[in-house]
Amino acid sequence: MANRQYKDTVFRMFMNDRNELAKFYQALRPEEVIRPEDIEINTLEDILLDQFKNDVSFTWKDQSIVLTEHQSTISPNIALRQLIYADRLLLGTVVDKKALYRRTPIYLPAPHFYTLYIGSDMKEDEKDVRLSDYFREKGSDLDLTCHVINITYKKDRAFLKDCQPIREYSFFVNRTERNQQGGMSLDNSIRESIDYCIHHKIMQSFLERNRREVLEMMMFQWNAEEAQKVYEEELAEATAKSKAEGEAEGKAKEKMTIIHNMLNTTNLSYEQIAQIAGTTVKEVGRIAKDAETAR
Repeated sequence: MANRQYKDTVFRMFMNDRNELAKFYQALRPEEVIRPEDIEINTLEDILLDQFKNDVSFTWKDQSIVLTEHQSTISPNIALRQLIYADRLLLGTVVDKKALYRRTPIYLPAPHFYTLYIGSDMKEDEKDVRLSDYFREKGSDLDLTCHVINITYKKDRAFLKDCQPIREYSFFVNRTERNQQGGMSLDNSIRESIDYCIHHKIMQSFLERNRREVLEMMMFQWNAEEAQKVYEEELAEATAKSKAEGEAEGKAKEKMTIIHNMLNTTNLSYEQIAQIAGTTVKEVGRIAKDAETAR
């Protein structure tokens, strides 16, 4: 099994650029003049585990810190993840940690939270997800609001009209999906989309520079998402079956079978399989080793 990881996504790689981020933030704050030289990228790398690595974050003029996530599956837990990211990013702005205990106040860039959603499950153009909606008790002193923006491709979607890089990215993803729906293989769908977009000057320089990496990342990402769907379906069947066999033992047995299937039928890394199955990398490695020994 190939154990190669593609830790970036096309979105993360494409938007990790001050020029593109300036266009993005300009669409969010049209009343300001946003220049690339006023932006400093501070995207987190490998926080806790891979799943706690944020997509894109940056500061603007030391006044604002903007945390942006990309999702193709709606998760209400995005506000909690953003809180974790904000904690580490804000602490990173404090050069002298002893200053936390001094009488002089520490002035911080104001955090703003965005999630860019691309998919079929969100009908609104925009909505807010609040951390406090998921507290067991109302009236907490802590809250966080994440602004979810639908960037699924539509010609008349307002935000896409205002934001060139996100519009081009959305078009690229949409064309790939339409190619697949038309009967193309995933590999050919991505290749055709890359060629079409380069020819029509959509994400042109980025795709020309990173053609191979984009193909590999998208193949990996699509395969991971498909594996996630299959895993959830198989786990639901396993849960029903395990009731007849004994809840805990049945679930554990079926979960191991599903992990075996992913090891044998996908090129996902141990880390990706562990994340999908809700287990540890060590456990996936043990199952893989046992399978090799049994052959």
